[in-house]
Amino acid sequence: MAVNDRGAPSAPTHEVMMIQESMKVAGFYQGEVDGLAGSLTFAAVRAYKKQNHMPVNNRLTDEFIDHLREHA
Repeated sequence: MAVNDRGAPSAPTHEVMMIQESMKVAGFYQGEVDGLAGSLTFAAVRAYKKQNHMPVNNRLTDEFIDHLREHA
């Protein structure tokens, strides 16, 4: 599953909520945990990826989601 670079979500709402919550706990996201992958969510994802030496993009791959489950 992925979200394309234009921000069209194809990740399920519960996974977007998990990403938002993880980004909030890590201090990257200040928005609502609503399951909607918007500009604040993608800005947080890019900042997190940059800090963790991952390719910086808007893609919410299974690998990224698994990383969050293990490390965030």
